[in-house]
Amino acid sequence: MTEKYKKIVKFLCSYDIIKVVENLDISSKERNFTMTDYSTLAHNLKRGILNFSAKISKTLSRPDFKFASQMIYGILNSQSCHLSKIARTLNEKATLKKVIDRISRNLSSFEGYNILLENYITSVKSEIKENGILIIDGSDITKPCSTKMESLSRVRDGSTGEYGMGYHTLGVTALTAEKKMPLPVYSKIYSSSEAEFISEDDEVLKCLRFLGTHFKKSNIRAFDRGYDNNRYYEHLIKNNEKFIIRAKKNRDVIYKDEKINILALAKKFKGKYRMDFKNKNGMNVECKISIVPITLLADQMMR
Repeated sequence: MTEKYKKIVKFLCSYDIIKVVENLDISSKERNFTMTDYSTLAHNLKRGILNFSAKISKTLSRPDFKFASQMIYGILNSQSCHLSKIARTLNEKATLKKVIDRISRNLSSFEGYNILLENYITSVKSEIKENGILIIDGSDITKPCSTKMESLSRVRDGSTGEYGMGYHTLGVTALTAEKKMPLPVYSKIYSSSEAEFISEDDEVLKCLRFLGTHFKKSNIRAFDRGYDNNRYYEHLIKNNEKFIIRAKKNRDVIYKDEKINILALAKKFKGKYRMDFKNKNGMNVECKISIVPITLLADQMMR
C-alpha cells in the first residue's frame, strides 16, 4: 500500500473514506488501485474503529461494549446521529425496524457514558503536554422543526443572531504541538428548562472542575470574552490554574495602584513581542503583544 493510502487509513476516523478518495488528485492508474483495494481500506476502517471502541469500552459489560462499538461505527460511517441511518450501516440480517428498536432500547438504558468518558480522557491525556491549551467555548443547537423534543429552551442562534428553541452546548478542545487536529476532551448539551439546571455559570464551573480533575494546572485554559466573569477568575486563581481570558472593554483593573479601564491600559503599550497570524480570510495579520501585571478590583471579585 502506497504512503498516500496509508495516510487515508490513518485518518479514517475523521473523514468519510469515499469523500477523501474522490477529492484526491490521482491518476486513473492510482484510481483503479483505489477501487481494487476499497475492501481492504474499509476493513482497516472498521478494525480501527473497533480498536478505538475496545480501548474506551474495556470496563463495560459485553452488551454495552457491543452497543458502544456499533454506535461509534454507525455514526462515523453514516455521518449522522439519526438511528435509522446508523442502523442501515450495520447491515444486519434483522429488519431495519427491529434494528432501530434495539438501538433505541439500548440507548435509553445505557449508563456507561461516564466510563466511556473517563477511558477516553485516559487514552488522550498523554497527548496534551505541559503547556497544552484547553479551549473552552459554548454554542447552541436550534431545532426549528422539532417542536416536540424534550426540554427545549429558548436559545440565541449564534449564526443568525435570532432566538429560537433548542439547547445550549459547552465544549473543550485541546491543542497540541504534535497534532494538527484539536482533541475534544469535554462536551455537554444542556437546557435551561431542565429541573436540575441552575445557571450557565454553574455549567461552566462544572466544566472547569472536570478539567481540574483530569488535567494539569499548567495546561492553559483559554476563553473568549463571553467568559470574562468574576466567578471564573475566582475559581481559576483559587486553584492556581493557568488561563487566558479575552477581557470585555468595560473591565476595570488596578495598574500601579491606580484604577484604569483595561482597553485604555492596553493602548498605553506599543507591543514588545510580535506574532504573525492568518485571519479567517487567509490574510496575514501582525499582532503585537505586551505583558503587564494587573490586579482585579476587589469589589468586582466579591460580586
